[in-house]
Amino acid sequence: MSNTRALLISLLVSVFAVILLFIYINSREKELLEMVTPIRIVVAAKDIPEGARLDANSVELLEIPQKYVQPGAVSDQNRVINRNINVPALKGTQLLESMFIDTQAEGIAGRIPSGKRAFSIFVTDVTAVGELILPGDMVDLMVTVEVGSFQDGRGVSEEIITRTVLENILVLAVNQTSSKRRVMDAADGTQDAPGSVFSASGQAAGKKEPFKTLTVSLTPQETQILNLAQEIGTLSAALRSSWDDGKIENLPALSARELLGISKNIIPKAQPAWMEIRGAEPFARN
Repeated sequence: MSNTRALLISLLVSVFAVILLFIYINSREKELLEMVTPIRIVVAAKDIPEGARLDANSVELLEIPQKYVQPGAVSDQNRVINRNINVPALKGTQLLESMFIDTQAEGIAGRIPSGKRAFSIFVTDVTAVGELILPGDMVDLMVTVEVGSFQDGRGVSEEIITRTVLENILVLAVNQTSSKRRVMDAADGTQDAPGSVFSASGQAAGKKEPFKTLTVSLTPQETQILNLAQEIGTLSAALRSSWDDGKIENLPALSARELLGISKNIIPKAQPAWMEIRGAEPFARN
């Protein structure tokens, strides 16, 4: 009887071992098939900077094992040519559909927070922090006006006053760029060293568009305030730190006499005798 039980146990163990071996062989076979089954996908033929528009020289087809194909990989070159890539890609990187900007979603309306309005103001490189402001930054907006009186129907300036009218305001766009990416042709990017995606010298040198407008996100009331401020004086933007907690200072207006601590009236700075026009930008010559 004991021999029969031992035989039965041995048989069950053998069957269990065969089942485990069968499962292992099947799993290994599947892995090996995935390893040897080639899939053709599109990869970067060279280092591609963020925002570059791809052309036929930017991409190539490469066969890799199915196991190593990333989800969303593009298999047709025509699906990526003449499209702007949203992230930098090193040579050999698999190009994914999620890397590309959806041209149908480029409008700014979807970027405006609920209950806010997009409003644009005129700025220059000086009034916009040396062109260092980018979409997504937070700024304070100040207005500088001349105040005085009217004599014989003519306005006489007596004092200059600056006031911060809005604080911690979100920048939606700079000119017509509504994201931090650079939009350029693929030929604009150059590589300085292995592993670099974009060189400082290759950032579309000489093609930078001058600052003309900032588009900011405002409540309806803030829109009225900024529209009026733009009509009565000169607007300037102050860039806030990325580490700022958004504290509102509520600073009072500052006059020129208060700034200098004097009681005499301030004579406004005279306008230049003439201006030299270069392209579309005026340059004052004193």
